[in-house]
Amino acid sequence: MKGLCALLVLVSAAALPALAADLPKGDCARPAAATDVSACDFSRAKLAGRDLRGARFAGAKLENADLRKARLEGADFSRSNAKWANFTGAQLAKADFRDADLFHATFDDADLSDARLGGANLFGANLINTRAPRADFGGAYLKDILMEGIDISGGSIKGCYTFRGVLLSAKLVGTDLSGADLTGAAAESADFSKARLVGTKLLGATLRHAVFTDADMAQADLANADVWNANFSGARNLPQSVQDALIEPFVVRERR
Repeated sequence: MKGLCALLVLVSAAALPALAADLPKGDCARPAAATDVSACDFSRAKLAGRDLRGARFAGAKLENADLRKARLEGADFSRSNAKWANFTGAQLAKADFRDADLFHATFDDADLSDARLGGANLFGANLINTRAPRADFGGAYLKDILMEGIDISGGSIKGCYTFRGVLLSAKLVGTDLSGADLTGAAAESADFSKARLVGTKLLGATLRHAVFTDADMAQADLANADVWNANFSGARNLPQSVQDALIEPFVVRERR
């Protein structure tokens, strides 16, 4: 009898994820929380301030949608088309944006804590003063992204193409940036303490007053980076490019 009860418990537990995924079909005209609206076209829709927690927007059209200050915790936006969508001040903790098209989308002052954005297209997106601790951007396309003042502590932008990204005063404590390309990035006063920068490209980046305390910098490339007053105390596996960048301001080049 005890064996049968244990088996029933295991079967019930295994069925929970499937049941959780079976959301009721939502109303495109009146979207609600915990409903499936993935087949809807919300292009230019006015959804600011709405409670849409746990809703499924996977594959939906959201171009130019207004979702400012909306409640979107745990919502599924995977593979959605959210070009130019406005998520300013939205609550997006644990939201799923994997493989979504977020071209020039705005997330200023939003909460992306524990969100998943792997493989998303965030070209030219705005994430100014965004709260995104533990968020996973791994493999996302971040060219020309604006992340001034963002907090991605404990998160990941591993393997991301972040060419010319703006990370002024960004908080990247314990963040995994291994294999990321931040060539030409503007990261003055950014905090990379305890970050993983293994194989990270920071060629020509502006890193004045940046902090790299206890960061792992094995095979990182800082060729031609501006590291004036940057703090590398306790940083591990410092590559030669860091030493070269540190002495660069004092090098008197031969006149031709």
